[in-house]
Amino acid sequence: MKPAIITTLIVLLLGGIGVMAARSPLRLRTSDTLQSAPSTQVIARKTNAVNYSGVSFAFDPSLAPDVKSETIPASTEGKPSDIWPEHPGFTLRGSPRSRVQSEKDPQIRVFPLREFRDAVGVASKKGNEGVQNPPDWTTYFDEEVNVLKLLLAAKPPQMNLGRFLASARGTPGCSAEMPFLPMWEACMAVVGHVRYVSFKNGKGVFFLTQWDRETSQVTNGGLEYAFQGITDDGKYWVYAEFSVAVPFLPEGEEPDVVAWNEKNYLLPHRSREYQNYLRPILTKLEALPASKFHPNLELLEQLIQSLEVQSK
Repeated sequence: MKPAIITTLIVLLLGGIGVMAARSPLRLRTSDTLQSAPSTQVIARKTNAVNYSGVSFAFDPSLAPDVKSETIPASTEGKPSDIWPEHPGFTLRGSPRSRVQSEKDPQIRVFPLREFRDAVGVASKKGNEGVQNPPDWTTYFDEEVNVLKLLLAAKPPQMNLGRFLASARGTPGCSAEMPFLPMWEACMAVVGHVRYVSFKNGKGVFFLTQWDRETSQVTNGGLEYAFQGITDDGKYWVYAEFSVAVPFLPEGEEPDVVAWNEKNYLLPHRSREYQNYLRPILTKLEALPASKFHPNLELLEQLIQSLEVQSK
């Protein structure tokens, strides 16, 4: 979401007093409202095939020993980042996680798009009770969907990506602002290794990123390979986040990294100083072969390429 939008939401949601929570190392938790317990099916077998709730895919055994498939209950109260409809989620059990991913967060989710928008609309009405002229959160939701569609139609190269996204959104935000649902209130510190990928009945985009509340060093503890996609019929949104690591990045807890973050955490993401820090890292990430990442990025891409979502 653009800075102006985030500012408006902060004021309206919290009465102009507090600050909307950003996606942080603790990751935004779901609503405190009562929810039904997830229906869980653990797929623990030697085969690398998964088929659950109309979603099927295959994965290389080196990525994980097995997959946990579950139905995530709907959440319609809380911040925009807390909102989604009931949907299937898939966890590569035993695979590494970035600092923003809890053990309860599936790495792959498939959202029914119409129900997702409806849930956001319900949450918007609840969150804006008593507020004069409140914003409709579905406006921001629609923007994410529209930007992804524009991005997949144009497929701009990395060098033109920032300008394309700023044009698609109208104004530049705190970072490159790749389309993303759920709507996290945070910045993408870096966006690189953009790959446009098709799956059996849809398409989407992979990209390296790191979510940040404040400016911080890019580390293996935060780096992830994210995917955002949509089925050809426009009925389902595919989300995936996989923690990845590279040889040249620190892990994230080293004393010099902690000291750097404590000194520079107030730098604007678009500031010259922070961008000068990021530029050589992005250059190295772009030059690094997929096989030098852990896990191999091509294995993650192959997983998504094998995915099929059956309409209900």
